[in-house]
Amino acid sequence: NDLSNKAIALFHQVKSPSEIMQTLFFHACAQTQTPEALHLVKKVSFQLSQASLSNHRLMTSLMDALIKCGDCEHAHKIFNQMEKTAPAYA
Repeated sequence: NDLSNKAIALFHQVKSPSEIMQTLFFHACAQTQTPEALHLVKKVSFQLSQASLSNHRLMTSLMDALIKCGDCEHAHKIFNQMEKTAPAYA
């Protein structure tokens, strides 16, 4: 809805965001496609738990944000860490 910057600002107000909120945050960053968004995506991605690697929607959203913001190398590393199941390729 062209409110990506507002969504990103709201995300920062949440103390313990759920995986759904993180997925939406990555989607908002992917829509902005700015260096600032890439910095935020990386910052949040480094705070993800190891268990998050099994959440294919979250990881796909993260990879989408990384690619659209210009960091294909990091997205490739994340893809290689993921369990390869059908949702990983969706």
